[in-house]
Amino acid sequence: MMKMTWGLALSAGSALGMANAGIIERLEEEGLRPNAIAASSMGAIIGSLYALGLPTSVFRTLAKEINLTNIVRASKRPFLGGLHGGALRQRLEEHLEPYIGNATIGDCVIPFYCVAGRVKEPIRWERIIQEQFGDYVNACIEPYVFPPETPLLAAILASSAIPVVFSPVTIGKDSFVDICNFGAIPVRELREHAHPDIIIATHTMPAYDKLKRISPRFLRDWLDFNARMLQEGAEGADLIITPKPAAPSFRFDKFAAFMQAGRKAADEAMPKIRQLLK
Repeated sequence: MMKMTWGLALSAGSALGMANAGIIERLEEEGLRPNAIAASSMGAIIGSLYALGLPTSVFRTLAKEINLTNIVRASKRPFLGGLHGGALRQRLEEHLEPYIGNATIGDCVIPFYCVAGRVKEPIRWERIIQEQFGDYVNACIEPYVFPPETPLLAAILASSAIPVVFSPVTIGKDSFVDICNFGAIPVRELREHAHPDIIIATHTMPAYDKLKRISPRFLRDWLDFNARMLQEGAEGADLIITPKPAAPSFRFDKFAAFMQAGRKAADEAMPKIRQLLK
């Protein structure tokens, strides 16, 4: 009889995505290690370290190092080509390179699938005030899973390059951005590439309920589109772990609090997890 396999789909969510570290830490304590991991944005940063074989204690070390002031720098040519060019550049590589070095995705001891958005055409963000902007963005950006030979550090930086905020990341002949809300929970990619029997996903995306109440119509439409795409991306998961936000999603100085939120959510889901994986 073939042994059942299971995969972990780790979602994006800016600082809230750090809750993925607490979820992984709690699963590891239970001896529950996935057969494959697919991840996006902050989920990719957290998941790549674990997939590479590093101990979960590395998350606690990073929690002491990272804050909002030391993970970004001003772009040399901000908004080159419009808002698509991004205002800032990431400094995460300074914190992650000591752990990842020159490793490629193929070096991961747990098969790892890093998801980003490949830029087919630069997004003209001024079109957000027009109808069907979401469909337009989907025509400009396509989901992309990096091949095994891709440098791991480059892939996760590309996956976390939030449009407008950060400049796109170039790898080879292509440029990439964070796929954000319209592909933030990579259940589909995990299913297509690893074919696990069971998929446990995380949902660490922030909610925008308060923002929607005060936003103009075009922004509400965009947020609603993102929510629909997020729901579609999560379809097919056998279980979704949803931590409660411990702080606003820009509070990178709250790494430890987000980790604890992830641990608590994993604890609450543990009976269902054990039932799925028994």
